[in-house]
Amino acid sequence: MTIVTSDVIINELHLDVSEKAQIESLINFAKDYIVSTTDKNRTVDDIVAKTNENIFNQAVRGIVSSLYFGNVEQSGFGIQSMVLLNAIRNMYQGGE
Repeated sequence: MTIVTSDVIINELHLDVSEKAQIESLINFAKDYIVSTTDKNRTVDDIVAKTNENIFNQAVRGIVSSLYFGNVEQSGFGIQSMVLLNAIRNMYQGGE
């Protein structure tokens, strides 16, 4: 399992390497958020194993991008992130 790294996100968003610590912090937040809203008693590895690594990584990217650029809407993350989060939850629950 390979979770998206700060280097990948920095490259994708065309950010300066000096932002690495902030991006790593946002990645950790995104992973924790996904796990806590899917099954707070599990780990990232558990969630990814029962869902889809690509969708998990895209959700992390979406959350990080929203938080970094301040695009978090009043009701939460953008529609893309919400769709991915719901897909992860549905896949996880269907895999039990």
